[in-house]
Amino acid sequence: MSLRPNPDDVWRSGRVMARIVVHTHGKAREKGYSHLIKKYAERLEGRGVTLQTYSDRLTHDEYVSKVESAATNGNLILLDENGESGTTEWMLVKWKRWRLSDSTTHLAIGPVDGFEHKIVEQHETISLGPLTMTYEMAAVVLLEQLYRASEIERGSPYHRD
Repeated sequence: MSLRPNPDDVWRSGRVMARIVVHTHGKAREKGYSHLIKKYAERLEGRGVTLQTYSDRLTHDEYVSKVESAATNGNLILLDENGESGTTEWMLVKWKRWRLSDSTTHLAIGPVDGFEHKIVEQHETISLGPLTMTYEMAAVVLLEQLYRASEIERGSPYHRD
């Protein structure tokens, strides 16, 4: 899956739903995580969400540089354990705001040791909760929650209260 905001340099008139790009540092090392990440990324493809995976050989600073560069004309949000978090309804509100935005929202999952403090201070952050988890698990949880929000918005029975 590629990160190409306007691959054909085509400008459309009328309201265009914004895109959401989920950035990860490295592919999942275990098949189970890899399968789930692929499954949810595929489900979200037609809903304006793309997955951008970078090489895990990139240093922290190289990864941050690539993500910041990709988000130049958008909104960059880092996933960080100290970020704002909430319920599924909170995520639904975020989803709707991101989708109705005029710019692309970039959600970046940190490398194995997370983002350095100086980087976190420079950007908006959200959290998937207070528990510590691997970046692969964070990717699965984030993608599933984005999918869940999209299903709630569609009125499907996927989410049950």
